[in-house]
Amino acid sequence: MSRRIVHVDGVGTGPRGRSFLYAFPCAYEDLAKLGMSGDPMARLQAFSRRYYEFFDLEQGWLVEAETVRQARAWETHWKRVLQEHLAPAPLLVPVGAAGHTEWFRGALPRLQEARQAFATAGFAVHWPLSAWVREQVRPWRDELDGLEREVVMQWGGIEDWPPAARMPPLAALRDALDACVALSLPFDAWVSPALAAWFERNRLTAARWPA
Repeated sequence: MSRRIVHVDGVGTGPRGRSFLYAFPCAYEDLAKLGMSGDPMARLQAFSRRYYEFFDLEQGWLVEAETVRQARAWETHWKRVLQEHLAPAPLLVPVGAAGHTEWFRGALPRLQEARQAFATAGFAVHWPLSAWVREQVRPWRDELDGLEREVVMQWGGIEDWPPAARMPPLAALRDALDACVALSLPFDAWVSPALAAWFERNRLTAARWPA
């Protein structure tokens, strides 16, 4: 019987029963993604599994809409305002997630003006985006002990795991754990020493808390 690792894409996602307008500035390029979604966390992860590096979560933001229609109206308005800033999607973004008419270059000042206008009008604005994302990932972090047991049952002992770079499912797990590091969510108390040691050998992020 073939073994598979538990699916970890979509960490911290889930329906919230609301609609959002979002602004996701890229971290290393003067580009930003503007759009609407009922699940902004899933959108972040659709653009990049390592979204916490790809996007500048300190500059990004969300604003809650009362209805999908309201969020769509906001999106349409601001796409028109930013028309002169339209730009192609980054090459690293999967084609299916790109949103060809929603990437803007040189628009960060205008997007921050929009954020301030929403806040002044009394709408619920989540800024910086990193704080909101941290709360979406925290429940996944808090269930890591159960996830580890399930992974070991399906994948075998951690001491026999190959490097994450060789196995896409293990790379996905590493990236999800790296997200906890990037978001300052320590997880040592939720995983075994074996998994912590495997992660230390495979991690791509720098430490964010004392060893």
